[in-house]
Amino acid sequence: MMNNPGYKGIYSVPPGHAVCVCGSQTRLRRFWSLPLGDEIRYRDDRRYAEQLRALFQEAVCVRLQNESPALAELSGGLDSSSVVSMAHHLIKSGSARAARLNSISYVWRNSLDNSFIREMESFCGLEEIHISTEEIPLMSETRVGNAMPEVLHPLRAATAAIANELGATTFLTGQNGDLAMGNWFDDSLQVAASLRRFRLGRAWNDAIRWSKVLRLPVYSVLGRAFRAALPPSLAPADLYTALDGSYAPKNDETSLLAGLKEDGPESLFSNDWMQAPPERRKHFHSLSTMLELRMLQAPESLQYLDYTHPFAHRPLVEFLMAVPPDVLCRPGEPRRLMRSALSELWPLKLRTRRSKGLFNVPWQEALRPLAQTLLQAKCLHLVERGFVDPAGVRSRLQLLSAGLDCNQSQLRQIILLELWLRNRGEGGAEKQGRWIA
Repeated sequence: MMNNPGYKGIYSVPPGHAVCVCGSQTRLRRFWSLPLGDEIRYRDDRRYAEQLRALFQEAVCVRLQNESPALAELSGGLDSSSVVSMAHHLIKSGSARAARLNSISYVWRNSLDNSFIREMESFCGLEEIHISTEEIPLMSETRVGNAMPEVLHPLRAATAAIANELGATTFLTGQNGDLAMGNWFDDSLQVAASLRRFRLGRAWNDAIRWSKVLRLPVYSVLGRAFRAALPPSLAPADLYTALDGSYAPKNDETSLLAGLKEDGPESLFSNDWMQAPPERRKHFHSLSTMLELRMLQAPESLQYLDYTHPFAHRPLVEFLMAVPPDVLCRPGEPRRLMRSALSELWPLKLRTRRSKGLFNVPWQEALRPLAQTLLQAKCLHLVERGFVDPAGVRSRLQLLSAGLDCNQSQLRQIILLELWLRNRGEGGAEKQGRWIA
């Protein structure tokens, strides 16, 4: 078991393992492994779509076998819309035991998602249940989680209250859909599959297609693919762990002190994913990290619900991680297989959607007042504990307050942890009087 340095004597159970206790002995038993070497190839591409439809239907159906009402997140994107539409179809046809389905959406003024949310509600005949991020912010000064820091705590608490009012006991999400369904803007390491099989003509043609989409020189695409095709001991790991280009942060500015950055986050995770074929290592790295970070576990506010994720259904994940990468995604065609298999679940307006609204605006609205509050403080718990550089974090808080680039995703976690420590009443930063500037 992996020791958690933050809690002495408490251990984390690795994904795919169970703890077996017998008498005075405790041991770990592995019951599942990443399907690293599995490969599925069909002569007819239509079979991939047929299998995906069947497995996705099963993934939703097995999560609706409680007779009480079910609640499902609806963001207007393809993942949540697919879950909502399939759940609606299964309940309406009597294939699922759930009494009824309600969707719940988090909305804000001028969001790109609003019209798609309304379209899906109309398509499935669902009653509108919306939570406004202008009324309930994504994060607040006093509502940041209890047992551990938790982003979106105010929204989730509001969701829990609605679920309780409806009598819902099952909560469905669209999480893991991006990974499972191949929503990659840049998956050009697929070219490595042709290189390692010495199919040089195909590798060249595929590299040209990716270079046009990515607007990169073809030799750059081929060079990355060649390095990816090297044996695991020679291939640079950061080649596979880099973020997808469409979602990369504008900068990597950090306020963490040097001692917290020496090993880097990758040292905390396993590297089993490196044993996958090079064209799939990026996929398996994302899956492995998601599992090890417990990203799919129920938030504290929703733990009393059956909080579940159809796109994390094990047979579905194993299938999608074994099909050829270019079946899932091709240059300029993310979610290629998903669109082929599940488009009948969506109204016409959603079928033509190629973008997704982001939470940038509501995050700015929630974080700006929190940044100003911390700028007015005489001291910070995180400074007192030696986690962050006082001048650096103050500079970034000022940038955030002004709406400027500051690597907001990391700064958000710093703000969250600081507020959580304040609410816990521990650390004694106020008593010590350490100024942040």
